[in-house]
Amino acid sequence: MKPNLIDRAIAPFAPGLVASRMHARAQVEILARLPELSALTPTTNMTASADGSGDVNGGSSSGARRWWKPRARDARSDTLPYLRGDRAASRQLARTSPIAVGAINTNVDRVIGTGLALSAEPNRQVLGWSVEQALAWKQLVQNEFSLWADSTECDIAQQLNFYQQQGLVLRAVLESGDAFTLMPDGTRTPTQPYALRLQVLEADRVGNPLGQVDTPTVAGGVKTDANGAPIEFYVYSQHPGGFLPGAGSPLAGEWVKRIGRSGRRRILQHFRKVRPGLPRGLPYLAPIIDSIKQIARYTEAEIMAAVITAYFTVFIETPTGNTAPVFDGTTPGAAGAPNEVGLGMGAVVGLAPGEKVSNTANPTRPNPNFGPFIDAVIKQMGMALGLPTELLVKQFASSYSASKAALLDAWVYFRNVRAWMAISFCQPVYETWLAEAVAIGRIPAPGFFADPLLRWAYTRASWPGDSMGSINPKDEVAAYSAAVDARLMTRERAEWELFGSDWNATFDTKKSEHDRLKAADLLPTPKAGAAAPIAGKKPADDTKENDDAA
Repeated sequence: MKPNLIDRAIAPFAPGLVASRMHARAQVEILARLPELSALTPTTNMTASADGSGDVNGGSSSGARRWWKPRARDARSDTLPYLRGDRAASRQLARTSPIAVGAINTNVDRVIGTGLALSAEPNRQVLGWSVEQALAWKQLVQNEFSLWADSTECDIAQQLNFYQQQGLVLRAVLESGDAFTLMPDGTRTPTQPYALRLQVLEADRVGNPLGQVDTPTVAGGVKTDANGAPIEFYVYSQHPGGFLPGAGSPLAGEWVKRIGRSGRRRILQHFRKVRPGLPRGLPYLAPIIDSIKQIARYTEAEIMAAVITAYFTVFIETPTGNTAPVFDGTTPGAAGAPNEVGLGMGAVVGLAPGEKVSNTANPTRPNPNFGPFIDAVIKQMGMALGLPTELLVKQFASSYSASKAALLDAWVYFRNVRAWMAISFCQPVYETWLAEAVAIGRIPAPGFFADPLLRWAYTRASWPGDSMGSINPKDEVAAYSAAVDARLMTRERAEWELFGSDWNATFDTKKSEHDRLKAADLLPTPKAGAAAPIAGKKPADDTKENDDAA
């Protein structure tokens, strides 16, 4: 350990202080290297093999684990020391790697698409409402929410509406592991009666104050209580990676309470918790970062090799020994004069006497094994990302059944992420907005602030999104129609899943179309063999039919 510039400056006046400083730095360096040293130190007893060869297996029954001695650590120790590098690598791949870009875009397009829409579902049994009352209140709430959510004024930067911010949050979580949403109060305007604003923060904006080391209660900028529940987040005033001169320390900020004194949420953390005690999220690409980078390098090398192979260069040895290009129209230089010689498209290069071309481009390029090898690696990446290969590479070259199975398998994953997105972002924002709407009198909700059960009943909602898509629309529409006729599915859900539209929102248009067609005598003719509807006769009651049959 050598003294630095400051140590040398104060050494003549305070040698004891210099010694203390150097001792402290040495301790910090040793602590930083403890994980590496522990990984290199055998943690199990070394025993001789049964054949007397002295082979050591470290307590494992397989020789494959001979030198592999992982340590059992908690979630914080396994992730936080490497999280900063993983975030940077993940975001760089999300900008430059086709595989990474495609995987993240596929997630955002399929999970969010045009946005998860509010479908208010107040619990009318708890509220004591009739069906008509529930429908009227639902329509009022959805209209008011659209007034706020459809406008970019809900964004503190006034750039994105609520549905676009959903895509931003999911993309930030996939790239960085987690994201945060501040919910400050803005200024009400003549066009926006609500003060609630949203500010999405990248993961790097939350960290320990001034970069301090983690403590039992503070880790990764998250302060927890004795039970491990987050109570505060330390938010930097600026992004640590975008330090500007004169703006102060990039690691300075303030603590923001998760829940304010009034019980209102002030900040949301969005991440998928995969281990108990995990304070921060892991990037979506974390398991395959190294593989993607190696594939990118391999792809670049193969492309360069193919480009070089495509060059056609002729080397000519001249009696004068001029190494300048032969047909470039320039004056030849002196014999033996050094010249830059390189490959080019249709280039003709002269060589000095005795010089030979010892290595030319390999004519076997492009590599015929490049495609199969890349496909095999991408299949493994798809398994790690939860995406079928067909969806990851956007190529459905298999049979109809295989393509359908791939879409269904992917939809299980997308539906899971969509449900998480609704719980983590959409529902908390909706509940916060509804509380403000009730408080300022724009939404009637008696007992909303007095009874937690009534508040729960008012805030029930679902968040449907775009449909899965269809390979064979005719068969799928027939299947949904049969499910609706059999009372196994509502028309509202069927329309959401088939077309991604709200049955209630399109009902008036459908009724108007039906009335106009009926007035013009243009209603569809029943198909051959189908029973014609009897005008003025209502369907028989199921109970009455059963009684008659008995």
